[in-house]
Amino acid sequence: MGAFATVADFNMSTRDLYAVLQAYLDDGWLRDPQTVGLDSFGAPALLACGFDELCDGGQLCLYEDACLFHDGRHSVQASFKVYLQQGRLLANGLELGYQLRLASFLRAARRPLPPYRLLLEPGARSGALVFENALVLQFAANLRGAPRHYFLTLVEGHLPDPAGSGIDLRAASAGHVQALYGSHAPDALTTRARRGHAALRELARLLS
Repeated sequence: MGAFATVADFNMSTRDLYAVLQAYLDDGWLRDPQTVGLDSFGAPALLACGFDELCDGGQLCLYEDACLFHDGRHSVQASFKVYLQQGRLLANGLELGYQLRLASFLRAARRPLPPYRLLLEPGARSGALVFENALVLQFAANLRGAPRHYFLTLVEGHLPDPAGSGIDLRAASAGHVQALYGSHAPDALTTRARRGHAALRELARLLS
């Protein structure tokens, strides 16, 4: 991961994290590089800003760098990722760790939310929201003690038409989370939340 000195180069520290996440909700991926202070999602622009490059046999390349956002009260340290294949943008996303509560994001998001499926692991300590526009939001409960809140840990946005790329990251991402978690209908979530922990009850209220 690149040095934090590069943060100033594309100045994400002035960017509202909720606005960036709303852009993901709207389109399923981050369409405008200027939303995060970049001129382009092309490899030369990313490398000039200090992004690390990791390529798999010249086919798929991951560009990643540390970045700072704000959520209105605090700075949020994240890792911004861009996936390119032979210069073609396939996906981009954010790795957030345990910093932003999922509930805070859902309260700030415009309603109604785009159509989605809710996935949860058996103990409901982690899960994902998989949207029809191919956006995947993974979340997990606090690491210590009883689950009180979910945190938005990973944002994965995929372009709508990867035709000709030979690599379908949309299908790969959806398949990955489906293998980790089980699907829950809204009525089943409400029933399960009554017997569940605080984080699950909070999520059920926000999605009702």
